[in-house]
Amino acid sequence: MCFLRKDEKTCEEVGTTVPSHTYLAIRKKDNRIVGVIDLRHHIDHPILGTWGGHCGYSVRPSERRKGYAKEMLRLDKLKAKELGINKMLVTCDEGNDASEKTILANGGVYEKTIDVDGDKIKRFWISI
Repeated sequence: MCFLRKDEKTCEEVGTTVPSHTYLAIRKKDNRIVGVIDLRHHIDHPILGTWGGHCGYSVRPSERRKGYAKEMLRLDKLKAKELGINKMLVTCDEGNDASEKTILANGGVYEKTIDVDGDKIKRFWISI
């Protein structure tokens, strides 16, 4: 399924209109998956351009606060550069301090907070 998401021509087969890459963060010492991050090739889409952004990431609860998200986003930025993305929109829920710190540590610049169906979403831009 992830293979089909990489190409504009086949991504619709798996229920999306925006191609993306999905990366697993695997800790080498024990081969354990600690997180996952996506990189969307563009955000020319009503939801992604408003509050979804170029990437979404998650770290296994038992592995949080160990720097994995920060490193995952750093590596995602490198991949974004390879794809020709100059600026990444990265969002997080207001109150998600850990995610906000991750974004800021990777050069995120706060743009604004928006309301999405009663939830407050913070938008940040990262120059690549």
